[in-house]
Amino acid sequence: MAKAPATSTAPEATEPCLRITAPGGSRWRAGLQFGRAPVDLGEADIEAAARAKGITPEDVIALLRADPHLAVVPHRRPIPEAEASPEA
Repeated sequence: MAKAPATSTAPEATEPCLRITAPGGSRWRAGLQFGRAPVDLGEADIEAAARAKGITPEDVIALLRADPHLAVVPHRRPIPEAEASPEA
């Protein structure tokens, strides 16, 4: 009898992020562009946008959530394998 291929039973590593879409089409907010395709912004992405605009990360989040043309929802995105592995 043939063995089934081994599958990983370890849960995939994820990180919290905000998933943002602009259902009505292209939209710029806080120096970032959004469209119909989802854009996931993690903590580092939000901090970089804040530094670029000279505002706090909390202000970036407030700007995104206040825009009625954007859909902003909490999400979890996979962490790339290289980042998820502890350094040797």
